[in-house]
Amino acid sequence: MARSRLAPTRDKLRAEARHLPGWMYTSPEVFELETERLFLKEWLVVGRVEEIPNSGDFFTFDIVDEPIVVTRGKDGGLHAFSNVCRHRGAKVAEGQGNAKAFSCPYHGWTYDVTGKLIQTTFTDDVEGFDFKNCRLAPINIDAWGGWIFVNFDPQAGSLDDHVTLYQEKLGYFRQEDCRIGGILDIEVDVNWKLIAENLIDVYHFHVLHAATFGSNKNQNRMLPYGENELVIFRPNSRSLTPTGEALVGHLPWIEDDAPAAAGHMPPNAYFTCHSDSVKLWMSWPLGPTRSRLIIYSIYAEEQIACGDFKENAKVYDDFLAQIVDEDMGMVIALQKNLSSRRFEPGPMVGLESGVHSTVNTLIDRLFTD
Repeated sequence: MARSRLAPTRDKLRAEARHLPGWMYTSPEVFELETERLFLKEWLVVGRVEEIPNSGDFFTFDIVDEPIVVTRGKDGGLHAFSNVCRHRGAKVAEGQGNAKAFSCPYHGWTYDVTGKLIQTTFTDDVEGFDFKNCRLAPINIDAWGGWIFVNFDPQAGSLDDHVTLYQEKLGYFRQEDCRIGGILDIEVDVNWKLIAENLIDVYHFHVLHAATFGSNKNQNRMLPYGENELVIFRPNSRSLTPTGEALVGHLPWIEDDAPAAAGHMPPNAYFTCHSDSVKLWMSWPLGPTRSRLIIYSIYAEEQIACGDFKENAKVYDDFLAQIVDEDMGMVIALQKNLSSRRFEPGPMVGLESGVHSTVNTLIDRLFTD
């Protein structure tokens, strides 16, 4: 039934298509479906490999209502498991740091850094419970481009298959050789899809961002995505700074004539790749009408080592914050109006080809049956 109601978006060419109806951004039922079929089934980026370089390093993360722990084991390997004690369900870890073990703050059940139960208290009289093989529920984990991915689905395909397109298209930016220069992390009262669509929407650049990067001096930013494409290349595109100049120099491995690139990775990640840096934008659902936006900015180690890097990076960060403020102000206003009885989805213009590709990829994943 829902798929048939989405026919104006899904079953037409972009030139004949209409935007998604308002209920797709407000419905608790749609949110539940997205949780089960996207965020508990897909490979998702949760951080950078460099954030847990040493044995015992860990960080915690919540994916919708599923809390997880990501660790570095004694063997140097990456591990991910549910942050839910196997006794009463309390979280065994908070925040990030380094630990030799994780102890439940409620009854003291203790787990090693791979999630295996190693100690309990006052359980000698328990019968019929396999303490020896008890562990926090494991979660698939892998890495690509220096990014850590997790997947809750025991039947998940390989991460290599998931990232094939992005390795082919964006591999020349060598993200695995970059390091974190800054992280922006905010929460907003908006459905996560509006953020994802906004990121790939070229149409709004020259209007909403006229005061920042959308001026006529950046004509390459107005190039539309190809029909049914999620990645775009932009020759001679300028840096994401107030002047468009690369204040920290180029990534050492990027040629002067190498194009900039951008691309949506379903369901919730978006890469913007420039000659001087790469940004990963992620929109995480917190509820039907609330989201968390996390943006990583990564640079080459050589750039970060320069004495004026912090000063120049602040210019990038401040400019990014200004752009995000422009975007979030608008999508919050959109969210409020999508409940209007008068809202009828309008047509998708050529500059919204990326939006068309993104929402149809979403529909295919949500309504497969």
